[in-house]
This record gives sequence, C-alpha cells and structure tokens, in this order.
Amino acid sequence: MRLGCLAVVLVGALAAWWFREPILHTAARWFGPRSTRLPPVADTAVGAPTPKALSSSQAKMDRLKQPSAPDSVVLSANEVAAMIGSGIDWSVRKSFDSLRVELLEGSVAVYCRLDTRVIPPDALGPLAGFLNPMEPLRFAGPLSIERPGIARFKVQELSLRGMAFPGPMVTRLAQRVAGADATGAVPLRVSPSFTDVAIHPTGIILYRVKRSKS
Repeated sequence: MRLGCLAVVLVGALAAWWFREPILHTAARWFGPRSTRLPPVADTAVGAPTPKALSSSQAKMDRLKQPSAPDSVVLSANEVAAMIGSGIDWSVRKSFDSLRVELLEGSVAVYCRLDTRVIPPDALGPLAGFLNPMEPLRFAGPLSIERPGIARFKVQELSLRGMAFPGPMVTRLAQRVAGADATGAVPLRVSPSFTDVAIHPTGIILYRVKRSKS
C-alpha cells in the first residue's frame, strides 16, 4: 500500500517537473501581476459608447428609413460601441464597466471590466476564488441580423483576466456573463432599418436590403 502511494507521489512529482513551464506560465497569468487596462480608444478600430456616438448612430440608421434612403450607411467604432452597449439587455449590461469595442475583419471584439460577482462559482471551478470583484473580459465573434430589430453576436472567443478559455467553455461562460443563448449568441436589440452588416476594421456597413450571396 505504501509502495503504491509512493509511486503515485513520484509520478505526480515527475509530471509536475516535466510540465513545469506551462504550469508556471498558467499560474503566472492567473495569479501573478497583471494589467487591467483596456485597449485605448482610437480614431478607427477601437471605440467606446458616448452620448454623441449614440445620437449619431441613431441618426444614420434613421436615414435608412427614409423614402430616398441610401443603400447603406457606415458606423464608426464609437457608434458601433454605442449600438452594442444600448442593444445588450440591461441585466447583462449593468455588469460591464468601461465598455470598449474593437472592429476586426468580419468580427467584433468587446472589452470591459466585468463584475465577477455575476459569475456562478461553479462556472470557473477552483479558479473562481482567485478572481477580483472587477476583472478584464474580452469576447469576440461575428455579428449578423436574425430578423428586423434583432441581431445575434456569436461569441467564438472569450478570455477573462487575459486567460483564453477553450471552445467548450466559451459558450457556457458566454451564457453566464454575456446573456448568450444555448448556441453562444448574444441577442442585441437594433434598429429594424437594416437587414445585413459587413464588418471591417474601419467601420461597420449597415445595409438596408440584405445582400445576395455570390
């Protein structure tokens, strides 16, 4: 019996030694010094919601309702941040502080400081006890229009405190922290004036009529 226990201990010690680099790296990311800074607001790709951006985004979307409406309008990063910030259900939005939005090619990344007290302890297992009340959160994915007035933000990437979670956990955590549905998509209330979107680092194009798939 003692020999068996000793063998288990030795195997565990050897495994810890062999894999010490990834173990130490992961421990440093979770428990070591870290920055909670969010990406700075830039002229193009990164934006933050402001009253001015909300007003201008609504004005652009209202233009698509006019009889002589253009085929499309372009929202800046600040305007997209305002659209997303106002479109997320308030029960979720109230846990996001200092919201930022980064425009990527074909997808959107949302950054914020998350009130971690909204995460059920069982969602993160033993790591939950090491979280501060506010931690940097990032989630990213494509945005599409499900039907007039409702967009779906499909969360494909999610990281907390700079630690990226694997695919199976992304959907589960997106449900807990971002109000996602069973598929990992966050519903957003948007103007019914557009039916399609195209996402680029320089802006999001809102199309009045859905584009044909070529």
